[in-house]
Amino acid sequence: MKGQESGGDSTRIRVPAQSAHNIPERYRASIVILDGYAEGMEYPLTKAHTVIGRDKTADIPVKDALISRQHASISFDDGAFILKDMGSTNGTLHNGRPVEQARLQNRDRVQVGDTTIQFILEDSGAGKVFEIR
Repeated sequence: MKGQESGGDSTRIRVPAQSAHNIPERYRASIVILDGYAEGMEYPLTKAHTVIGRDKTADIPVKDALISRQHASISFDDGAFILKDMGSTNGTLHNGRPVEQARLQNRDRVQVGDTTIQFILEDSGAGKVFEIR
């Protein structure tokens, strides 16, 4: 990006390739709704913190009366994807177990209200699906 200073000199602003607020380009992460409203829809995870909830301002709004307005979040932190329940009324299940927080692996299932979501993680450089350890 270039800007013009008052003295006529060009100023360049270097924008880092990766922001601390985004998931590294190497990973292609998404969630797919397996069961519930919008079944079959895929939502790419592009931000380091994504909120799932009933509220229209949620990053991934889900129409389900049993889901809280801000029900759960998925964050990318220290090389891992972390699922967190955000104090929801009906809780969050990770692979069938109630959790407050859990590390997500490829193909894990998350239940929020009557909606079942699957976490998908791919290595875009190699074109392979893998698990972060």
